[in-house]
This record gives sequence, structure tokens and C-alpha cells, in this order.
Amino acid sequence: MGHSGRAREDAAQVLFAPLPGPTTMIRNALVIDQVERTGLALATFMRYAGIPRVDVTRSGHGFVEALQQHRHDLLVVDIDTPEVTGLQMIDAVVEADSPAKLVLMSAQPPRILQAAVDYAGARGARVLSAIAKPSTMVTMASAAQVMARGRRHRAEPRRGTALPAGDDAPAFTAQVLGAALATRQITAHFQPRHCARTGVLRGAELQPCWYRPDDTWLPGADFLPAIAHAGLGAALTQRMLDCAFELLGYMHPDHDLRLGVRVSASIAGSVAWAQDVAEQAERAGIAADRLMLEIAEDGGARCNDVLAGAVAHLRLRGFHCAIDRFGQGDSTLSRWLKVPFSEIQIDARQLAQARENPHARHILASLIAMAREQDATLLVKGADSEQDLALARSVGCHFTQGMQHAEAMPEQAFAQYAALLRYAAQRQLESPQAVAC
Repeated sequence: MGHSGRAREDAAQVLFAPLPGPTTMIRNALVIDQVERTGLALATFMRYAGIPRVDVTRSGHGFVEALQQHRHDLLVVDIDTPEVTGLQMIDAVVEADSPAKLVLMSAQPPRILQAAVDYAGARGARVLSAIAKPSTMVTMASAAQVMARGRRHRAEPRRGTALPAGDDAPAFTAQVLGAALATRQITAHFQPRHCARTGVLRGAELQPCWYRPDDTWLPGADFLPAIAHAGLGAALTQRMLDCAFELLGYMHPDHDLRLGVRVSASIAGSVAWAQDVAEQAERAGIAADRLMLEIAEDGGARCNDVLAGAVAHLRLRGFHCAIDRFGQGDSTLSRWLKVPFSEIQIDARQLAQARENPHARHILASLIAMAREQDATLLVKGADSEQDLALARSVGCHFTQGMQHAEAMPEQAFAQYAALLRYAAQRQLESPQAVAC
């Protein structure tokens, strides 16, 4: 890598690295980028890095107006905007006597970007860094995953604590849980799934999360047992399906992402239920292959025959269906042989066993071979380290999910995450140095 390439990479790290010290000194930032989705992505991950307020504009005139109305600590400037160039914006910063530091970005040749940096210095503006925009997109993609892994719900309500249960009492009453479902307090977080070989984003698993009126939130583990105890499993499944349809309804179809919804085998075990899901997808205008229905490890062996019919119906309607947590509970080899699943999913414990035990690793490799023979894919959940990803790749897993990619995130954050990675991938493909996967 040449000196200029190293400088651009270092500059990108200055902008995106989630360092609590420097970012706590930056309270108010302004981003101008003529490509709206790039500006929004920049703002999103600057907020993840700890900057409380980040405003975005596409217009040079809007940038000048914002300078006059607010004081900023950081200005991220796309110098390529047509109606007001970056040089004019530098003049505006100096004339407004703004104390803000500048990050200048451009897709123009490096000499033009360097000229803007030199001009800003000559005018007395404080330039923090200069970034070539194609490089920025690639850096943003990796930074997006680093920040998503490292953030701990900074912008979300604080995590609450489930009420202690008595000997036989659930933590929450059926009435409280039913109201939470009906009023959409219980919603979905989305944990990304990536291709094990290329790292490309392929979808997400929906995980229930409860945003309570007292400004606290609970992960599913804290209330799912009470949901089951109250007999509200079908209502929760429907709520997760609604969340999946909503997100898929507004995300660009070119994203080609597949969302996974976990379903109890006892709920999924009827053709009538399967047909109802197909009709819901059709009414929502969602292609069936955008959903992965993940059948949980319950129901017992006696339900396998009816479950086989329901899954066969879903497959004929175009849906994908997975056996979740294969090898645990009722997710047995006999169920796999009976029911026409299109994916096997294993969890972190099995991956950990394979990491530590050569025999377990051999079993995992055999499982993957069995999946390939049946034209099925294999997903590994709980890939929380680089070693986990390396192991998953080495044995031929298709997809991975875990903290090494990103933790579960709210709907809007996932939509921005997906848009950023898609845009970065497009820019890489457009690059002369792009290499086909």
C-alpha cells in the first residue's frame, strides 16, 4: 500500500474508531453528502461511535444555513456537491468563525482532494482528515460491523429486570403479556447473518424484545418462558411474522436478504397454519423465499408426520424451512429424515465442542456433508470470535450468525446496516481492483 493509501486508511480510522475519549468531546456533528444513503450511514455509525447529535444534509446551501444556526464540533464534508463546492463550504466555515474540525471527502482524483486540504489549511480551517470516498465505503463496511459488535444499546432504553417468579407462577401474567403483544411493545431485534465464505450479509434472525412503558427493555430470554406458560406462543409467532413482513415491505428487493422467524413445532404442525402464512405473505406482497421458518426443538416425535406435511406445503409455496438447534430436544435425526427441511441450524455449544474436540469437529463436518447431499444449507449460530468464523469456514458451513458479525439490533438500525454494506459491496464491485467471489 502506498503512502497516500495508508493515509486514507488512517484517516478513516480516525473518523470511525469507537474511542470513548475523543468522541465524548464531540457533541454535535454535521454531515453533508450528496448521496443521501451514504450521509445517513455515516451519521448512524458516528452515533454508534459515541457522538450524541449528528445532523445530515445533501445540499451545500443547507450546509451553509446549518453553519449559521448551530455550532458544531465536527464537520464531515463531501466536497463534490454541485451547487456549492467544497471550497465554497470551506470559505463558509472560516467566515462563520466555526471552531469545528473538518473531515473532507471526495470521489475526485487525489490531487483535487489534496488541493482542498491545502486550501483549508491556508484559510485557517482545522482539517482532521481527508478520505477518498470509494475507500471510505469499504472502511465503513468493516467499521459498521465493528461498531455494531461493540455497541451496547446506547440509544435504547436501559435493560430492565424480569419480576421474580414464585415456585409455580410465571414472571408476568397472561393479561400483561397479551397487552404487550397487542400494543406492539413486544417487537423484534434483528441479528445479522453472513455468508461464511465471503462475509456478505445474507439476512437476519428475528429475536423478540420487549420495550416496556417504564422505559426499560427486556430480551426474549427474560419473558419467553412466561409467554409459553400463558399459552401465547402463537400470538408471539404472529407478531414476529408481522415484524418480518413490515421490514421486507420497505427494504429494497435487491438486498436479497432472508429473515428467519422461529416457530414452535406444535404451532407449525398443520397445513392450515402453513397456508395462512403463505396467504399473509401474498397479501403483504412479500416473496416467499424471503422468509426462513425455523422449527424449534419441541413437539415430540409424534408430531413429525403432521410437521412433515406442513413443511412440505411451505416448501411448495416457496418458503425456506430450517430445523433449529439440530441435535437438541426433539430436533433429532429422525425429524430431519422425516421432514423436508432446507436448512440445518446448530448453536454456539456445538460450535464450541467442535473447536475443543476433534471428534465433535468430525461430527460437524459429517453433518455438513449430510446437508450438502440433501441440497440443504447449514447455519452456525454463536460465531462470536474470529476463531469461530475460521472454524465454520474450514468445515464448509454456509452461513454464520453471532457477535463476531454484530449483535441483534432494532429494525431501523438493521435497515441502515444492510444499506451500508450493500452500498459498500457495490462500490467494491465497481472498483477496477474488484475480485469476483
